[in-house]
Amino acid sequence: MIRRTRRHRLVLLATALLVAGTAGAAATALRLEHGRTVPEPATAATSSGRRLAVSTPVAPSGLPAGSRTGTDSPLAQVGTPAASQQRTFAPTYVILGRGGDRAPVRAVDTTAAGQLGLPTGAGQVGWWRGGALAGETYGSVVIAGHIDTTTGGLGFFVRLLRARTGDLVTLTDGHLNQDYRITSVRDIPKTSLATSTDTFSQSVAGRLVMITCTGRFDRRTGHYDHNRIVVATPLHP
Repeated sequence: MIRRTRRHRLVLLATALLVAGTAGAAATALRLEHGRTVPEPATAATSSGRRLAVSTPVAPSGLPAGSRTGTDSPLAQVGTPAASQQRTFAPTYVILGRGGDRAPVRAVDTTAAGQLGLPTGAGQVGWWRGGALAGETYGSVVIAGHIDTTTGGLGFFVRLLRARTGDLVTLTDGHLNQDYRITSVRDIPKTSLATSTDTFSQSVAGRLVMITCTGRFDRRTGHYDHNRIVVATPLHP
């Protein structure tokens, strides 16, 4: 009779475990190191029957003496998310004032002529999909809407004609909210909107930019000659 030592039994156990593995499950091998068993990298079977190595964590090199690694490491602590980890969203409603009037927001893009397309309904506003999402650390969240239309009467953003610094604005997608406080209100010629302002800039700190029409109405062209630009900065909890 062959006398089986503890080391022999562990080797046989490792072999048995490898043989018992099925084609659809990962198998774990054991190896001996300084008289004890430690796991080998796991393997997983693919649909073709080949087994692929599944990597296991490797402790970083160069740790100072006494550093804790492996299973005796303390549990990670949950901290406050950094600004770059804030939750962002595409707005579906804009609310002017705390608990005030609201309008649905539709995603829009620029037209072939380079103009910002807007929803046809006077009561809707458009969020420029080429700009920032609500809650992003950098970039302008650009929302534009009609002051009025020939078929729908006054537009929702006619309210921007009464906007004042300090007023509150909220963007929401029905689950997440982002509050803003208005910091500037100005009127500029339409011809200067895209070329002489940073209205659409995505390199600025996160902000909300709301745009509508104002100024003199040209009945021949059917357009106003100025834009009202309302800028608001985000409020953080």
